[in-house]
Amino acid sequence: MSHRAFKSPLLPLLLLLAALTGCTTGSIPVDDEGEAKRIAENYYTLLKNGEFDKAVELFEPNQQGHWAMFLKDQAKKFGPLTRFSFKNNTVNTVFSGKFYIYQVSTRYGDQLADEILTLFLHVDDSKIQIASHKINLARVRAQGKTPTPSDPAN
Repeated sequence: MSHRAFKSPLLPLLLLLAALTGCTTGSIPVDDEGEAKRIAENYYTLLKNGEFDKAVELFEPNQQGHWAMFLKDQAKKFGPLTRFSFKNNTVNTVFSGKFYIYQVSTRYGDQLADEILTLFLHVDDSKIQIASHKINLARVRAQGKTPTPSDPAN
């Protein structure tokens, strides 16, 4: 096999790899996981302090109206957030960017909840924003009663 024949098939492959690498690295921050965690912690601190307007600013701009109504509705239903702690997190890289998914234990008055907070960093952006927030009530503490599996509050 001649030197020329070896060089020819590799050149297009190397160019393709260089092009793909350029597409995926974009402007993603070096410490994106640390930044995502800071945003998640800031979000829950704002909620705990009742600063819903500032918390809503952490969502994607075209979704802020929806999330403002969601947060105010949840505060009316459950009362103020009094405690939160991060249980677990996952980073999922997809073609269009990265998802940062946090499992969070929370407490609203007497109601304990498990929550999922999802942040997203688009490959063409450098700003991580909250994409969704889901609250699942774990159980309700009422007058010292611990719900049983058949209890609707469980």
